[in-house]
Amino acid sequence: MISRHLFVPLVALLVLVAGCEGGGQAVEPGATGDEGVTRQIAGRWTGALHQEGLPPFQIAADISSDGAAEVAYTGIGCGGEWSLDGVEAFLPPRYLFTEEINARAGGTCRGTGTVSLTPIQSTSPNEPAYSRMNYRFTGGGVTSRGLVHRTDPAHLKDVFKHAAVAAP
Repeated sequence: MISRHLFVPLVALLVLVAGCEGGGQAVEPGATGDEGVTRQIAGRWTGALHQEGLPPFQIAADISSDGAAEVAYTGIGCGGEWSLDGVEAFLPPRYLFTEEINARAGGTCRGTGTVSLTPIQSTSPNEPAYSRMNYRFTGGGVTSRGLVHRTDPAHLKDVFKHAAVAAP
């Protein structure tokens, strides 16, 4: 027989496991009526990316809490915008964006694609919950991968400048 003290946590665990078995379900932006679905990842991010056939290059992204973002890439010299398509309810969640390049597009920089950001949970109690994320881009026949981390305004602007794209 299960004691009363263990029953409630056991039921909560079973509900959690049952909700996770089907994989992550995408949550449409605004589907819950909750503005700021990206509030946990809102802010400035930079990092190094890798793409087959190219030397590593830098990314800078400024993500707002409403799911819009401005982005720039060095090495491929372009920038554009992200719009949130949805959030897959994994632990941690996976944020899916459509990327549209509208600054200096061409050459090795593709016009549209899908960006996936998956936060890496911090293990330090003194850091924000999400201070690093795995980045993945697919589109135009290419895939880019890398790690991005929170950054300050000066570093964000520096990456935009090196990409020859106007900073946000």
